[in-house]
Amino acid sequence: MKKIDIVAALVLLGLSALIAIDTWGLPYWSTFAPGPAFASLWVALAGGIIGAVLLFQALVSKDDEEADWPDKEGARQVLLGIAALWLLLALLPYLGTIISGMLFMLLFLLVVGRRPWVPSLFTAVLTVGLIEVVFVHWLNIHLPKGVFGF
Repeated sequence: MKKIDIVAALVLLGLSALIAIDTWGLPYWSTFAPGPAFASLWVALAGGIIGAVLLFQALVSKDDEEADWPDKEGARQVLLGIAALWLLLALLPYLGTIISGMLFMLLFLLVVGRRPWVPSLFTAVLTVGLIEVVFVHWLNIHLPKGVFGF
């Protein structure tokens, strides 16, 4: 487990550094709302801290057991989760935040997590609604609207 933790920590540290470097010149704050570098900075900072802690733990650990890879069901969930994220990224410019977010949440809850319909629908509507209220109406951030205009 030690080797894979070291590799994962280094990858996370590298990706965090790449995010920080790539968004360094963007404004952190605009006139009245967070700027384009706001989320990027916090993601890079959190990733850097998590990567550093993971690397430290791996280096001081005496444990060197084999990695515990996911079983068939776990691998299915990981692959479907990755596919759902890519689908969200692909659909977001065309369908907008509301429809893409709903599809993503429902796909993730119903297909990946195999959760019941009613709580999944409630969770998806509530989550997308909160995103719309906070980012669009409160912070006045323009999220992708898509071809349907919402």
